[in-house]
Amino acid sequence: MKKTLFTLACVLGLTIGTKAQTIVLQSDFETWTGVEAVSGWDGSKTNITTTPDSARQDSYLPYHGTYCVALVNPTATSKRFSTQAVAVTAGTVYNVRFWTRGVGSIRTGLQGVKVSTGFGYEYGSYIAVNSTSWAVYNQTLLADSTNANAQFLFSVKSTTGNLCVDSVTITNVGTTPNVSLYGVQYTTATPANSPYMNQYVATGGIVTAVYNGSTGTQSGYYVQSSYANQWAAVNVYDYNHAVSVGDSILFSGQVQEYYNETEIANVAGFTKVSSNNQVRTPTTLVAFNTIQNEKYEGMLIKVNGVTDVRYNTAAAWYVFSDSTMTAGVASEDTVDNIILTYGYTQGKKYNITGVVHFEYANWIEPRTVADIDSLLSPLGIKNIENNYTDVSVYPNPNNGVFTVSVNTLADEKNTNFILTDLAGRVIYKEQLDTHAGLNAYQINTSNIAKGTYFFEISNSQARTVKKIIVQ
Repeated sequence: MKKTLFTLACVLGLTIGTKAQTIVLQSDFETWTGVEAVSGWDGSKTNITTTPDSARQDSYLPYHGTYCVALVNPTATSKRFSTQAVAVTAGTVYNVRFWTRGVGSIRTGLQGVKVSTGFGYEYGSYIAVNSTSWAVYNQTLLADSTNANAQFLFSVKSTTGNLCVDSVTITNVGTTPNVSLYGVQYTTATPANSPYMNQYVATGGIVTAVYNGSTGTQSGYYVQSSYANQWAAVNVYDYNHAVSVGDSILFSGQVQEYYNETEIANVAGFTKVSSNNQVRTPTTLVAFNTIQNEKYEGMLIKVNGVTDVRYNTAAAWYVFSDSTMTAGVASEDTVDNIILTYGYTQGKKYNITGVVHFEYANWIEPRTVADIDSLLSPLGIKNIENNYTDVSVYPNPNNGVFTVSVNTLADEKNTNFILTDLAGRVIYKEQLDTHAGLNAYQINTSNIAKGTYFFEISNSQARTVKKIIVQ
């Protein structure tokens, strides 16, 4: 998924934390000791000084003073022009403000950070410049490490002629504020952009889903506050820190609006607090006539009794309807395949759990086959409408030891808990009473073989079945 770091061709007023802004470096490229040697620059990470690439003195119409620097790199491989050593502090956000003109792609960067990933560089995204007039841009960079010998830099590529830069100001704009996921997401504005858009925040939550990029490796994940039902989840674009569903994590990153979906990117200061935490769907089921609401963006939700009505062959997604109505017609929503590719049967009903991903609208992204319950499944098993409003099994897959969470509308006596294999043989059976509200039971069948099983919760009036995978 392509990501674009926010930039503006105007002066920004940035507010991050409460620390007063201080200037770290200011340069108008006025003092040169040679045609390709300017005071305060040409640091050890500069690699743009070989023919045909260069960082040269230029006196043609500078933005300010007598000179500017002309960066030349006609290739598609980026080259760096860096400062001398500059001290940076972990958790601090730096704003790089600069003027540029010419043709080419340019981004800012910070070397000597990203220690946790071993990469060493923090980059903004490329700005495509194509103008003979000067324009000002701002990019923010977050230092995740303290380093007395860091280097700020410009990275350029695909230049035609000179891509000139002048009047650079690098400012310490403060530390990242601690913001809850609710704070990141909640808004009453139109459009529904995050109140922290384009700012760095420190936040955290439980990982509810992980998605891969085109190479098959992690591209990002969704995090959510525990037991939240709305306004408390976000998509995190992060391929540097491997996570699993159930991980509790803390991190800092930049809040962005990517095609109207609130996301956090440029992750730093990452800490995995614990693993195997409970990830539970909200007790309130979401209907299709209400799902197109900003409060559900990124949330792990569940829809019940939805019918597969058509398939988009080109995009490989399915459109479902439920019993609700929108503008006089049956409400519909799309079940997508970013995380899981699954073949649904047209005309068949399903219960589906998934995270809400905003594409063209709020779409549902199931994570594993365990998130999909057919209401007319193999072996004659059926889920029947009953007092069990939400039944979850976690972890799933598991090693034979798992927890069953049952949310009931009323007390239920003599509830059967039954585990069967694919041949219908009973592997485990216990009879318990459930009470109105949330009930949680740990099931221990650690001695069973690996494979697929069905876990049934039933009484004399109704039955619900969950597919379980033991690994």
